[in-house]
Amino acid sequence: MTMHHDGKRGCPLRDDHAAIERQIAALGGSILPGRRHRDQLLEHTSDSAGRARNQLRTARVAIVLSLLLVAVSPLISALTRVEVASPQTADQTNAAALRHAEANHMSFDWALVDLFRQFRESKRPAR
Repeated sequence: MTMHHDGKRGCPLRDDHAAIERQIAALGGSILPGRRHRDQLLEHTSDSAGRARNQLRTARVAIVLSLLLVAVSPLISALTRVEVASPQTADQTNAAALRHAEANHMSFDWALVDLFRQFRESKRPAR
């Protein structure tokens, strides 16, 4: 004979465990969530769904902005590109000085001085 958990002789402990499990199962079926628990669960689920929608919306906006930036950056680059004039060669400067000397009836040397003065004034920042 086996001893019962309370010291009495009778059914083995294994039978007691099965009875306890049946009682717990019956008790679990009789306990229902209250209205407060239901409301909290619905609120939590709604908040979670809202956060997921916001994260998805944020990801979509980031992707669209990235694609827009990739598509528009060559256009912005083309519009903001500044063409720097290449400096004149000595032959071009001499030809300009000859034209200036003939137009203003002056010597070639003074025409060169006049062209360099004009060039220097064009490079000064505006006041």
